[in-house]
Amino acid sequence: MKPKLRCASGQVMVTCADDVLWLRTKHRIVGSLEGSHPANPLQNNYFGLPLFLMPEETALLIECDVICIEGDKFEWPQSERDQLRFKLFKDLHGRGFFVTQGIKFGGEYLLYPGDPLRYHSSHIVSLVDHGQTVAARELITLGRVCTAVNKTRLLSSWNPHTDHITHITLN
Repeated sequence: MKPKLRCASGQVMVTCADDVLWLRTKHRIVGSLEGSHPANPLQNNYFGLPLFLMPEETALLIECDVICIEGDKFEWPQSERDQLRFKLFKDLHGRGFFVTQGIKFGGEYLLYPGDPLRYHSSHIVSLVDHGQTVAARELITLGRVCTAVNKTRLLSSWNPHTDHITHITLN
């Protein structure tokens, strides 16, 4: 039986702990825990249910037909940029990575070689428009951030002519 996830105001959430575990172990879907613990609601180091999913995670699960959405209708991707992000997310997820939000390191995504509870992220992913010139100063900045946090920068671009994602790493 497919898990039933709740959609409210465009946000999809998982409220059952068994479903969170199933999504993480069977589908490499991490999401973001946002709830407080009943025994200690004022702490902010560890969060509990519900688990909120990135739109990319939700769209992938719907495409794979492994979940049901209750509540509001989930409509994503909505823009061309969303479509590019989804193609990139599917490509990275399809390569076996755990993929989470990368905003705290200035990227689109963070890549983990295994479950983020056991591994540190290895790459910061940046989505670059196909044919866009990246200035040397920006490359240096991206490289310095990665050096400071011990990660590799992955510059990714979707080629509309070949319908493929191209990746280049900066060390």
